[in-house]
Amino acid sequence: MNAEFHYYAVLFLCLRAGLPERRAVDIAFASQYVDDAILPYDIDDGGRSYATQVTQNYLFWDERTLREVYLPFHFLPGDRERASAERADGKASRWAVTPDSPLAKELLVAALRAGDDFRIGIALHAYADTWAHQHFSGRIEEGNALDRSSPLPPAGHLQALRDPDDASGSWIDPRLAGGLSRVDNGERFRAAARKIYRYLRTSLRLGFEDEDLHLDELSAAWRRYPGDIKARIASATVDLGLPPYDRRGYLAAAGIAEAEAGDSLFAGYDKLAWAKAQVARRAGIGSGSRRVATRGLYRDSALRRWNEAAREHRELALSLLKKESLA
Repeated sequence: MNAEFHYYAVLFLCLRAGLPERRAVDIAFASQYVDDAILPYDIDDGGRSYATQVTQNYLFWDERTLREVYLPFHFLPGDRERASAERADGKASRWAVTPDSPLAKELLVAALRAGDDFRIGIALHAYADTWAHQHFSGRIEEGNALDRSSPLPPAGHLQALRDPDDASGSWIDPRLAGGLSRVDNGERFRAAARKIYRYLRTSLRLGFEDEDLHLDELSAAWRRYPGDIKARIASATVDLGLPPYDRRGYLAAAGIAEAEAGDSLFAGYDKLAWAKAQVARRAGIGSGSRRVATRGLYRDSALRRWNEAAREHRELALSLLKKESLA
């Protein structure tokens, strides 16, 4: 999934569930920022030092990235029996993702009980990804391969490129049995949205008799402008009345100024800065982090709260994975 779901759909669902706009925006920001936190910041905050969490990385370079980034935030292992039953070869990895999995639900319930909006948003990201990333795992293994002749390694859904993440898209997953191989992302994403809406309404002690009305509105938005995510997001801000994603605003409030404006709605990170840092790290020059002085703004910022929530989410996820001998 991308910003269209992780920010805009989550924000829509939070607002329709009855959350105040400030809380809804924080939850949606927290959800999307999981995909944006690629470049670590080494912060000098007026004499206090902080290191920010990294929750996304587009290069599978080491076991630590697989364990600390992909498993807890994007590819939570699910029900192996279900995954095996839905594959044409009947085989599934121990780490295969399945929608609405017990581990993903446990993390979301823990976040809702904690009442921390940033942790709720992070847990919603991981939970939603169990639909988009189903039948893939956060590791490099043959079970992820769509085409064994592909030059791309079978890492996550790398061989599927962006197909699993487009709310308006449909594609073929040749690994799956029968009619399951024809994937309609709109159906998958609607199922994820339904569950999220129900969790949010339940946390507010409200019913969900009107859920289909809201899900129809959201599904209609995904069907507009097929293949043009920019047009759909622009439409969401107008037709659905949703405030746009403002990553730079959260960073600026924490005293962090980005070097380039970039395209925050879609890329979500400074590609050039990240690439330079990773090249330097591979060459053994520096830690790959960006040093910033935040003049005392970071310590009381929403960005610090997000980072603490990401650490708490990771710690709980790894603890649960360890119990299942998966980490």
